[in-house]
Amino acid sequence: MRRDAAHDEGHLARVARWTIRCAPEQPAALAVAAALTHDVVNLPKNHPQRAQASDLSAQAVRAHLPELGFSAPETEAVALAVRDHSFSRGAVPQTPLGAALQDADRLDALGALGVLRVAGVGGQLGRALLHPEDPWAQARQPDDLTYTVDHFFTKLLRLDGTFRTLPGQTEARRRTLTMRAFLAELASELEVAPPG
Repeated sequence: MRRDAAHDEGHLARVARWTIRCAPEQPAALAVAAALTHDVVNLPKNHPQRAQASDLSAQAVRAHLPELGFSAPETEAVALAVRDHSFSRGAVPQTPLGAALQDADRLDALGALGVLRVAGVGGQLGRALLHPEDPWAQARQPDDLTYTVDHFFTKLLRLDGTFRTLPGQTEARRRTLTMRAFLAELASELEVAPPG
């Protein structure tokens, strides 16, 4: 796995815990395997093949999980979850394990951790923090390739309605409120009206 500020061992551990919480009826070994392998092919956010990363990760799962003692059905269950979890791919998970993995991964993009992760990725990619005259992209199209704060409006604040498990939905609402509170504080410090 190619590590970056937002995709490290801590991210994998948090996703594993939440995958188990979002699908308690699923075998924990499969939930953990899916979480630990979901970013095994981790392409940078600005890579032209970014949308194929989850397909490539699923191929790696199929190639290597049997070597670790997973049966063919277990390997395929993990591979399907890994394939369908990605926001970039835009897939609807086909299985409860896939729904749980997708929710767990998206939860890690929200809340205080989400603020840290988006700032880390923005810094790593050399993006400006925010547009100096229009920080909330009210009179322009949001451009998260140029401005880190724009990622709140292109993706992060839109995630709340995409969760598929009850635990994921509940936690997403809580974490989204944390992000909105962060933006309100940022508005106060910038001495501008908060985003609508």
